Amino acid sequence: YGTARAGRQTPDMDSGEPPVVPQRAARPSVPQGAFARLKGYISVAQEGYDELVRAIIRPPRAQYSVSDLGPSEFRYGGVDFVRHDISTPNRRGLELRGSLWCRRSELAQAAGFPTVIFLHGNASCRGEAMTIASLVLSRGAALFSFDFAGCGQSDGDYISLGYFEREDVQDIIAWLRESAGVGPVALWGRSMGASSAVMVGARDSSVTGLVLDSPFASLEQVAVELVVGGPEGEGRARDGPVKNVPPFLVKTALRVVASSVWNRAGFDLYKCRPIDAAPACQMPALVATALSDTLVRPHHSKCISAALGGENTLVNFPGDHNTGRPASFLHAASAFLATVLALSPEEELQVPRDAAGHVLPLMQAIAVGRRSRLCAATPASAKQRGRPAPAAKGRLPRADNGSGDGSAAAGSAQDLLINFE
Repeated sequence: YGTARAGRQTPDMDSGEPPVVPQRAARPSVPQGAFARLKGYISVAQEGYDELVRAIIRPPRAQYSVSDLGPSEFRYGGVDFVRHDISTPNRRGLELRGSLWCRRSELAQAAGFPTVIFLHGNASCRGEAMTIASLVLSRGAALFSFDFAGCGQSDGDYISLGYFEREDVQDIIAWLRESAGVGPVALWGRSMGASSAVMVGARDSSVTGLVLDSPFASLEQVAVELVVGGPEGEGRARDGPVKNVPPFLVKTALRVVASSVWNRAGFDLYKCRPIDAAPACQMPALVATALSDTLVRPHHSKCISAALGGENTLVNFPGDHNTGRPASFLHAASAFLATVLALSPEEELQVPRDAAGHVLPLMQAIAVGRRSRLCAATPASAKQRGRPAPAAKGRLPRADNGSGDGSAAAGSAQDLLINFE
């Protein structure tokens, strides 16, 4: 110990002198509070990371009953309609559950009837199609809606915001043509469904038209915007899961998110880019965006519209991502579908409308038809005497018998028909 080691002098232990400790170089000065801020960024980023992963692959799952889809048999505009519930596996072996609303005669004849396929958003289900059912059916087309894998009553634990959903749509189109005998097909998508429709349109040129409500151009861009806000010129509102996090940390966190998404759900979020598929979409399209949408910002729809290979129209309206769509847009979309599906004006039905002349939603029309039927059933003798008619006996029609399979309630078919004339 009294010798020098590695060039360092070590005093004799018996000399009583303390060891000489070499001086370390001083650390560079760090602004006060910088480490605390970075620690806070990491803590907030961790919370936002978990929330962002859930938003991408496991948002809240829509819960509903088949009875929420309305009656399985009804009369609308003087025509008998049915709702046919189906279950079919996709190419990954997951059961997809959906419903076809069409004229009874079309289902019986399987004569190549025109059909609109509605594609719901990430936390929604096939029931969202009820918002457009009357618009489609009254024009003379059939309507099909299904739960994407991982949504509603379909199998699956995760969604992919379009990556696998595009395959679900292709599988459904094949099933409808082979098993239900549908003819020309148009797609109406919302958010995730709209982005899926773009990618399907690039692969299937037989699709006659696209209604794209709030499609995103790039899943990576949506994820970044959810974290730090919109791009320059759009306010950069801090309304995402992670707020006030510097860009260098966002990019790092996104790579971690992408790795987690791959490990759990099996897809690469960087490759979910509808904008790359848009030029191959040669069919007509109607693209829509809500001006105050902070989830899928308006610039996404603008980019999709500019990139589409076919003729298209971009429409804007007030509201945010989940605001009810204005009647003006809904009826413009209905007219667009009538054009791309070549629907005959003679097939358009005379159905209940509101004071502004807009077609009533299907469930509201059901209520109107029910009241009309009960009034029509009032005995003339009771009216003449000025006394109220006796209450109608029997059960009101319903779509499900409680078994959950969508089968009709007990009783004759005539008992289940609802007259909308």
